[in-house]
Amino acid sequence: RLVSFVAGALVALVSATATYLIVAGPGPSRPAAGKYPSHVLLSPEDYIEIQQLMSFYPRDVDPGSVRDASWLFARDAVASLGATPLTTPEAFKKFYTGVKDGTYGGGNLGGVRHFNSSYVIVGTPDGGARGSSYMMQVERRTEGGPVEVTLFGKYEDKFVKTADGWRFKERVWAADTFRNSKQPVMPSP
Repeated sequence: RLVSFVAGALVALVSATATYLIVAGPGPSRPAAGKYPSHVLLSPEDYIEIQQLMSFYPRDVDPGSVRDASWLFARDAVASLGATPLTTPEAFKKFYTGVKDGTYGGGNLGGVRHFNSSYVIVGTPDGGARGSSYMMQVERRTEGGPVEVTLFGKYEDKFVKTADGWRFKERVWAADTFRNSKQPVMPSP
């Protein structure tokens, strides 16, 4: 227990120090003052909780989860993940239950994982946060077949702190296209 506590405290201290150095002002490895005028420092616990939220997402979307990912969203959240935006708790529940159970997306019940990485999280002046993460989906389409990268792109998020902790307020997904595509890429925070 003591080792876990010390490790957690060390992670929080390093996160807080790195964030301070990035946002605080000029220096050899820091941007000039005023470069990030819309960023607000969050507590180390807030950064960790938002990272956990972002990490739960693929685990509660991919096959085999006991939960569906609808719990990760605020009651008034909006998500643009495909053709039809999700705008109500009922729509989130129906969509994510269908994804988890295989009734959405062609009956997929296995062989698919997606990985989120390269998190960027910044506090906003309204007490919320913005974030971004890269996503890569891998799957094995046939028994014994090769593992293939079948989708990759980026999530852009807005977060809100609720009575139940941090939740997605808005989630937008955009698939990447191909090298030299003229389609613009969503900017990250």
